[in-house]
Amino acid sequence: MPRSERPRYASTPLDRTFVPARSIAVLGPITGVTVDAVRGVLTAARSASPTPRIALDPRADQRIWTYRDDIAGGVAVTARPDLPTDDLGELMNRIRERDGARLPVEVVLCGDYVAVDYSHGVGDGQFGTLLVGVVAGDPDGTLAPTLAPALPTDATRRALWRHFRENPRAARDLLRVRAEHARPDTADEGLPTRTVDNWVKTKTCRAEFMPPEVSAALEAWAREHAPGATAASVTVALVNAALRAEQVALDDHVMILFNCRRYLAERDRAGHGNFAIGIPVRLGAGATPGLVATVMKDVIDSGWPLAVLGASEAKSALTRHRIAPVADDTGPVTVPNRLRLAVSDLGNLTGLYRHLDFEHDDRPVQMTATLEPDGPDGITVLVSRLNKGRTLAATFCADMIDPDVVTRALRRACLDPVALLRHGE
Repeated sequence: MPRSERPRYASTPLDRTFVPARSIAVLGPITGVTVDAVRGVLTAARSASPTPRIALDPRADQRIWTYRDDIAGGVAVTARPDLPTDDLGELMNRIRERDGARLPVEVVLCGDYVAVDYSHGVGDGQFGTLLVGVVAGDPDGTLAPTLAPALPTDATRRALWRHFRENPRAARDLLRVRAEHARPDTADEGLPTRTVDNWVKTKTCRAEFMPPEVSAALEAWAREHAPGATAASVTVALVNAALRAEQVALDDHVMILFNCRRYLAERDRAGHGNFAIGIPVRLGAGATPGLVATVMKDVIDSGWPLAVLGASEAKSALTRHRIAPVADDTGPVTVPNRLRLAVSDLGNLTGLYRHLDFEHDDRPVQMTATLEPDGPDGITVLVSRLNKGRTLAATFCADMIDPDVVTRALRRACLDPVALLRHGE
């Protein structure tokens, strides 16, 4: 096909914003994963469509992107049995810090753990969660094509139309909810500050595991003492409480990530792209799972996440001949001396990975990932559930907070989450 006739993709504002950020997801321990098998899956995914999302070549400084022909060649798949797998946080650090330029999508095989390292411009957390499971095994060849579909080009318009048509009061509720959680311009006045130089270089990750019996006790407590709470609201309340229990200074606004595919028709929800939005809500100390659940429901019902997407695309359309320059994160940055917490709950992934042959030994089966903060004062925590256990992973700037403090907070949450939440009752 002549170059001028090759399919091209019109990127969204979120796509371009997230191109520089890398996402890493890890899954294991799994038996029988080989470099050749992974390359076969990637080739099949590339061949599943003339416009496969997995083959995008993302560019922060270009609106129109092309598709790569060979995503399975070169260094897209590498075997690194030398990397440590007893600590998944450290494993993700070592993957992020390895030498060399990065392709948009790469797979790193670390013994019996599979890791994917991809540009966030290719897709959000839903893409990474699926990608790591598909490259880890596609026994009947039916899963590779699921890495190809993209969200509809008018996904935001469809979602806006569908939500506000079916919920006429949502626009009014949106104004109310946004006002309730508005952050005053003077919120940081009087706070001490800290200057961090080249903060990106000090990004680090810590991960801890919550055993199945502890996770079950947490769920039982929530059913009895937090009526109306959801698994995601328990996650947010727990992470908030764990960091505060370690005397970490946190902003009262917590960024909760919402997957906006919930607003699409069922047939469109499997498409890949960037369709998740963080919404800052006021929670503060002592936020219970029930309170968090109420706040999250208000945000979802109001359509606030959709409104953010719509505003972003409208602004981009008005300035379509201008591309924002890529931010330079290598210089000094001065921020308030407190952390902004962001939390994402990936949900129960057991069904998503039922096709895989996990190792049956003393190691827990886990899937975890990095969720990078947008500045030195950010700390992002991702929680996933798999085979009745939970994994908590925090990504943050080591020059802003001592990694040992974060480790203690995660361990506290994983060892006795009920005690943390009971203290907040």
